[in-house]
Parts: sequence; structure tokens; C-alpha cells
Amino acid sequence: MKKRRKVLTISLFIVVVFAIFPPILAPMVHDQDSPRSALREAIYKDGHPYQSFFAFIKKGEYQDHEYGQRYDVYWYDYNSPTGDTATICYAKENENEKYEVACGTGP
Repeated sequence: MKKRRKVLTISLFIVVVFAIFPPILAPMVHDQDSPRSALREAIYKDGHPYQSFFAFIKKGEYQDHEYGQRYDVYWYDYNSPTGDTATICYAKENENEKYEVACGTGP
């Protein structure tokens, strides 16, 4: 019985750590030095710290001269009536070697 209690305690501790740390660690992890990191930071700044870690980002084939490389971003938006959010984003490197992001829902 003691072993079971110890395993349960450790499991609960791990769940609590995963529940608490994403909002705290997101600003340090998503630092805009790659396109995917910049896209995740945009999701975080939009008020979705957990989704910024679990979003699926797929690089598109289109490269725009003004906006940069196209990415399809799939994540769950609990504020949206449909829940699932497919977003089209563009990431372009600026002169500071950081990436600027522009997102929309597309046609």
C-alpha cells in the first residue's frame, strides 16, 4: 500500500508541474529566434499559454516577399465557437535576426 501511495503522489506532482509551468516558461522558451518559436509566442501573447506549446505548425510552400514564409498553424482555441482553429501565418526575419509574425484565417 505504501508503494501505491508513493506512485500516486509522484504522479500528482508531475501533473501539477505540467499544469503550472507552461505559462511561466513560455516567455523564456518562445524567444523569436526561429519562425516556429515566433509563431508560438504569437499564440502565447494572444492569451493561450498552453496551446502555444501544443500547437501543430506545418511549413507551407508559399513564400511571400512582403510577409515571409507561410505556415499553417493548428491549435485548439477555447474562445472560438468551433474550438479548432486553423490559422494561416507568415513569419519574416527582420534586421535584428528575430521573426515578425502576421496571422489570419485565410479564405
